[in-house]
Amino acid sequence: MAEASPETIQSLIENSEKGLAQIETSSSLILETRQAVADSIKKQEQDNVVLVLLLTVLDTSLAENEVTYDMSASLDALLKAANDYTKRFYMQSLNLCFVETCQVFEGKDGDEYGLLTRLENQTKQLNQAGCQFIARHIIDDIQSFQSEYCDKELRDITRHYDDPIKMFEKIRKLDSIEFFAKGVSQLMAIRMEVSVLSSYLLTLLTPAKKKSQSVVSTNKCGFDLKAVMNDTVFKAFKKRHLKEEIQRTLDKGQTTLDECYKLHSQCQAAVNFLEERNCKIPDEFLKMESLIRMRMEVLFLRYDVACSVWGYLNAVSDKERSQNLRLIHIIKQAALTHIYGYNDKKREKSLWAKIKAIEETSNEMLNTDNVEKSLKELTSNLAEDRSNSNMFAHYRYQQEFYIPARLEAFGKMVHYKELADSVKLLNICKSLETFTTNLLSCIDKTQKEERRKQYQEWVAKIDDLVAKMGNDDRAKVALRPMYDLISLVHN
Repeated sequence: MAEASPETIQSLIENSEKGLAQIETSSSLILETRQAVADSIKKQEQDNVVLVLLLTVLDTSLAENEVTYDMSASLDALLKAANDYTKRFYMQSLNLCFVETCQVFEGKDGDEYGLLTRLENQTKQLNQAGCQFIARHIIDDIQSFQSEYCDKELRDITRHYDDPIKMFEKIRKLDSIEFFAKGVSQLMAIRMEVSVLSSYLLTLLTPAKKKSQSVVSTNKCGFDLKAVMNDTVFKAFKKRHLKEEIQRTLDKGQTTLDECYKLHSQCQAAVNFLEERNCKIPDEFLKMESLIRMRMEVLFLRYDVACSVWGYLNAVSDKERSQNLRLIHIIKQAALTHIYGYNDKKREKSLWAKIKAIEETSNEMLNTDNVEKSLKELTSNLAEDRSNSNMFAHYRYQQEFYIPARLEAFGKMVHYKELADSVKLLNICKSLETFTTNLLSCIDKTQKEERRKQYQEWVAKIDDLVAKMGNDDRAKVALRPMYDLISLVHN
């Protein structure tokens, strides 16, 4: 994997950590002002174009901060990562941030809800041609950035966990830290352009006296009990050496997935070979494929949650820790939807339903009751958590601007509960992984026994044919390819 120099990495880490601290302070000020403007708009009998524009400017400033925070936190974790799996996880996180940033500022699929698109239209109404021109210029820059650094397919595959095989193949190609560092640098430059525009409009729209009053009103001092509790929990978890344990787990992540994918490739090669010769595909191949996909989905769930907890334990502030814990909601929602489902309709199409249909999963061979009980427990609140998952994955969806609600959710997040649930999820994933390993072993054993019997039957038939042909050397030479074909299929 391509690496930057140790000096460059250390410099980037220090800069990202400084940026995180500055953003945490300014976001709370913007949120309070935004709420006051939103309340004023509600009281108006008709649209006030100045207040509407001011609200868009504040939303833009809030988005600048959250985008920068997301990028800095993910880049910080990427630079600190010690193994390929963790590095690739945070590359995916950065790619998600890249794609969502373009959507929140420019809009999605030509809609008019992007913040810069709204600024362009609203400044036009107020005859601010210069601002309108700058907004359009920044949109052009975002489009250029999008074509160079945003991988929409990677974003969709790793956001939804639709296909573990495609997910593995896509992630395996991520190998350049420098590429993502350059992407962050490019997006930070665009962010500065946005900041200049929003700062100018804020000065234009807000009288100096009101700004001064607003700043004074937000300088509140108080004792944040939840922040103290979260900090205590963070220190307690660090003392348990959980970080070292997770590090050892993640060190094996890529190798374990490589082995699963190799098994899938072997299974697929055998199926292709038989299809080319119009031979019947043994049921065992289809059963193994379902199990391999289930196992890979569970591994992605386990290792991605482990990466998020690892990122939490490396974070330097309460908000950055919440930023990492939010990823668990996204991962859990996406992976468990495919593994087990959160309602009857989803459950019918789940990987678990396919496994339950396999004869070898009967209680006489392997007890599935405990596994299913764990899956039911994990997915019990999955439907209710969908809104949080969407809010944590998107900055904006259609007309809904998620960042204020997301920051509020971070403020309410109880880290002890989040971590306790995460550790429980990791333990259940380990049980599921053991279950799939044992089941694969049972099917492989059965398959080998069936193939051995079939091989012996086919060889006996060819031996009879050789005997009928006179059992001479010419008959053996003529029928040699048949022996080879049977050996190739059954070995």
